[in-house]
Amino acid sequence: MRYFCWLLVACLLQTQSAQAMEFFADFLYWRATEPVDWVLNTNRLPTDQFVAYETIDYDFVPGFRAGVGLESEWGTKFYYSCVHTSAEDSASGNLTPAFLGGKLALSDNPKSTPPYFDDGQVKAVIDYNVLDCDLGKHFNPIESLRVRPVVGLKAAWINQTFDSEFQGDWPDLVLSKSMAEHMVNNFWGIGPKIGVENAWNAWRGEECEINCVANFYTAYLLGHWTIKDVTNLTSIHNSQTTTSERVVPIDGRDFGALTFQAVVGINLKYRRWSAMAGYEINDWLNQCQIFDDATGPHNNDLILQGLTVNVSCSF
Repeated sequence: MRYFCWLLVACLLQTQSAQAMEFFADFLYWRATEPVDWVLNTNRLPTDQFVAYETIDYDFVPGFRAGVGLESEWGTKFYYSCVHTSAEDSASGNLTPAFLGGKLALSDNPKSTPPYFDDGQVKAVIDYNVLDCDLGKHFNPIESLRVRPVVGLKAAWINQTFDSEFQGDWPDLVLSKSMAEHMVNNFWGIGPKIGVENAWNAWRGEECEINCVANFYTAYLLGHWTIKDVTNLTSIHNSQTTTSERVVPIDGRDFGALTFQAVVGINLKYRRWSAMAGYEINDWLNQCQIFDDATGPHNNDLILQGLTVNVSCSF
């Protein structure tokens, strides 16, 4: 990794003869998907019995990307991407927490019978931040096709939290209880990146042109995960209140994070201005590492995808 960084810096020094500087900004309208089950909902009636895991679904939210580039024989780009999204869900029935801390907290409390809740709520938050530094050179295999192989570095910090609450009241047992669980899945990493950017010219005028764009990248980041799971359970039985806290001992994790990125769209250039609209997908493999009672440690992909609109200007 150290020698790769020195090689990249040496190549960046070659850009001192850059002919133009480019400033660009992207409007992102993305949706995050990550398969996380937060509660098991059951109906114990023999005539209408079912078992269902409730998942967390995120909506499309705006984000942004901004950066600067140097255009020369060996062009460079440096840019930052940011998306913040959250989701909430609720359920009613005979609820059993799916996260490991909640299930263990119930089993630790002797006054937790029955082992389920009546109502539950959850809120999940994803704070997505990525830095990219690219170095590439343009080639024209044919007149209408422009290809730019890319090497560089990618750094990221992706913080996730899951906060769930449950409540239950059983008058016949003179018992009520509530539970709050806080989970953290924070990641940071840095590593090498490679890719290829392709632009096929569909139309060209004197000062304007339209291109079809298809860019593909992959990166391997040396990363670290910090995972926490803390649960607080409160039970009231015969007017006697009992509280307990359960902390799941989870060590931090150090291993590689593989990610893939693809952008497909249409680009319009007019003089020194350029605009692009397209569809982008970012797939972070094994990003969610939290624990649940069903499968133990997760290895879920975090996928962010949706509309990307770019505007740039060269000087």
